[in-house]
Amino acid sequence: MQVTITEKAIQALKNKSNTITDNYLFLKYDIDGCGCVVSGVSLLKEKESIDQGEAEADMEGNSPIQVTYEKQYDWVYDEKLTVDYHESGTFQLKSPNQMLNPRMRYFAK
Repeated sequence: MQVTITEKAIQALKNKSNTITDNYLFLKYDIDGCGCVVSGVSLLKEKESIDQGEAEADMEGNSPIQVTYEKQYDWVYDEKLTVDYHESGTFQLKSPNQMLNPRMRYFAK
């Protein structure tokens, strides 16, 4: 999986967390309360380390932030993803083919 983080998203992450460039940005596929695994939603969470069952994404560009994700849910995502930030104050997850989450939540460490 290849992930690009836009400059707007990098700046927004740095504004929300002083430690984001020292840690990982975890792309979590949350299925709690969804009733079905295909009804899950993606969210962003800052983490200090990579846990078993997670993988590092291939980062496009010169991103100072490394993204990780749960290997068991890699089928949910497209091969190329972009994490962006909208001026309304929300993060977005998109691919060249679709908008995966227009209002993605972020949890700082």
